[in-house]
Amino acid sequence: MSRATFEGFEVPDTGVRNRSQFADTLHRPDPDSDEPRPACVESDYREDAEFTEVPVAAYPHYDLCQNPSCFGSEWW
Repeated sequence: MSRATFEGFEVPDTGVRNRSQFADTLHRPDPDSDEPRPACVESDYREDAEFTEVPVAAYPHYDLCQNPSCFGSEWW
């Protein structure tokens, strides 16, 4: 499966991930933020989390965030 598109969404070359060693999800970068932050509410719920920009292709084993603001479709 190509990472160029996922469920009809274009996947950017650069994503955002939590710097935690337990992180396993890539997020779409927030275009309105100067710091690396996910487009979804993940950073609002994890105030102590640090995020970093990463190349999406380097993390094929990570899941893509399914929040509609990132890579998911509308909530049920």
